[in-house]
Amino acid sequence: MVTSDRISLENFVLEMMHLPQKSASVESLLQLFGNLDLSEQIIEENIHFQASQYTRHLICRTPRFDMLVLSWLPGQASSIHDHSGSLSVVRVHRGELTSRLFAKNQDPDANPIVRLISERRLGIHQFAPVDLGEIHQLANTSAAPLVTVHLYAKPLSTMNVFHPETGTTERVTVRYSLEDDFA
Repeated sequence: MVTSDRISLENFVLEMMHLPQKSASVESLLQLFGNLDLSEQIIEENIHFQASQYTRHLICRTPRFDMLVLSWLPGQASSIHDHSGSLSVVRVHRGELTSRLFAKNQDPDANPIVRLISERRLGIHQFAPVDLGEIHQLANTSAAPLVTVHLYAKPLSTMNVFHPETGTTERVTVRYSLEDDFA
């Protein structure tokens, strides 16, 4: 998916602003994000590990997209969630990412409410796309720290979190560590 047409963050922002939202797709985001020549310094300045949970640090926010750096220690995982109408592409910067896709059970009374349909392990410079309506979970199942860069188009503000152990779903507001530090 990555070509030799590397683009700067500034040009990436311009391209994203010109991409018609109605025609945005995971494939178009993969192409643009794959060509992004993101400064190593920007990523490194936003890596912050925390023992209690993985961290999310906002790099860039526009009306069309959010870009974040997430830092994961071994054993840390996201909830099982969707993106409430946002497309997403995750790029592994350092370490190994475990990406799991889920599907809702057809029977609304079924427990668990979702079931695992695939699991992939991704290394440096590999991508994990999440299309509209997909349910997923990200995790660091390795013994080494993990750093990922995330693109959400449209900006991600809420998501549905699925709790298989209780069979319930909860709508939550997304928190960004850096942004929330200044709120």
